[in-house]
Amino acid sequence: MSRNPFRFIGDLWRRFLVGPQWLRESHGLGFVFKYYRSPSLKLLFWAMAWYERLFSRPMRLLFIVIPMYAFFSMFALNSPAVPVFLFLVVVLAVDLVVGLVFRPRLEVQREMPPRVKCGIAFDVNYRIRNLRRLPAVDILIDPNIELPELRRVLGFKYCAVPGRGEMMFALPLKPFKRGVFGIPQGIAESSFPFNLIKHSVLFGRRESLIVHPASRELRNLFPRDGGVLPRLSARSVPRPGDSMDFYGCRMYRPGDSPRKIHWRATARYRVPIIKEYQQEHVSHAAILLDAHVPPARQAAGAIRALFSLSESLLKVRTNRTFEAAVSLAASIAETLTATSYHVDLLAVGGRITRFPSNGEPDRGCDPLLDELAVASTSARDSFAGKQASPIAEDALESGTVFLILMRWDAASKAFLGSLTGRGSRIVPVLVTEHVPDTELPDDLRVITPDSVLTGGDLPL
Repeated sequence: MSRNPFRFIGDLWRRFLVGPQWLRESHGLGFVFKYYRSPSLKLLFWAMAWYERLFSRPMRLLFIVIPMYAFFSMFALNSPAVPVFLFLVVVLAVDLVVGLVFRPRLEVQREMPPRVKCGIAFDVNYRIRNLRRLPAVDILIDPNIELPELRRVLGFKYCAVPGRGEMMFALPLKPFKRGVFGIPQGIAESSFPFNLIKHSVLFGRRESLIVHPASRELRNLFPRDGGVLPRLSARSVPRPGDSMDFYGCRMYRPGDSPRKIHWRATARYRVPIIKEYQQEHVSHAAILLDAHVPPARQAAGAIRALFSLSESLLKVRTNRTFEAAVSLAASIAETLTATSYHVDLLAVGGRITRFPSNGEPDRGCDPLLDELAVASTSARDSFAGKQASPIAEDALESGTVFLILMRWDAASKAFLGSLTGRGSRIVPVLVTEHVPDTELPDDLRVITPDSVLTGGDLPL
């Protein structure tokens, strides 16, 4: 069956517009890769990708040196530039020939976790198989996987694979910012012998890595003295099915199920003994995260970060108070889901996300943390106007509401007032660098961003 040439040309054109998959996406290239399909700009990206794939950094410097020596060698044969030029040409030719002889032919499989946590290192595992009889030497795995927000822990590591052999390779990485990042297509390259011309093999495909915000267990969220939050919320429903939490034993009573007889205790005491189980409940909670930052404050922060030479590129694009609030929300969510709570609603600004429950306690909160990973500030105040009332009504249905604020003004006061006195348990938290001079409610807890981001004590 012959292949349609028009369809083949169309596939090549679409692949051309998609761009090179092994090229690393930066913040400036992300929009071009996904939305802007300019043929001339894509041609520039393809040329840049092949230029980086074929030539090492020393070779790029020789592209400047070799023409210069060639130019001076054209005027006089006894010029000192002639032997230098011939030496460079011989070195380049030897590197090309030997590199072609030992060029790698590899089969590489990459295993990367779909979700990781910000600030915690993880391993990307590779399984490398050499398809040639000759050894593959000076192999660099995934040189383009490092991003400004995702860095190598041990720097660049080279490996060698024997002929027809296999090996496992682990690359430790550490994320420094939450979000969803594009991981380029894998590439294994070798610049043997003189690190001038690179011979590479592509593997895998472009992937997405979700980095959850930094979080920790809040041990004092459920204190024994009945502090902030009891074990059962205002909305607590029995868990369906028989509980597996053993409570104790008692004497048999008429009507007890024979399935609950403790046979060993019955044989020991020679009377029927029944096993009792503690009734488990599933409590519901909601997390409301304030994401309002006035446009004037956003512009002032961007200008201040732009002219601050001490700040890195990562700090330029982050709001420290908002990052602390997101991290606190992630910590509360993980602590709740580790107990008998189900977080069924998350509101970040005006964006409401519901998480349905089947009556079972949560075993993980990955969907909720996925939403927090892409949370961003908004110039629109969701706690004021027509949007505030639907958010409050939906949150009150959960029974327990965690309200995380970043400011204490008239809008936040009015929103907190609309939540209180409605039969639900409200836990308000204010994350700010400066404590307001006005009088604060007794149940409002004030937390600084440093205490959240650096692991300090939290008054919860």
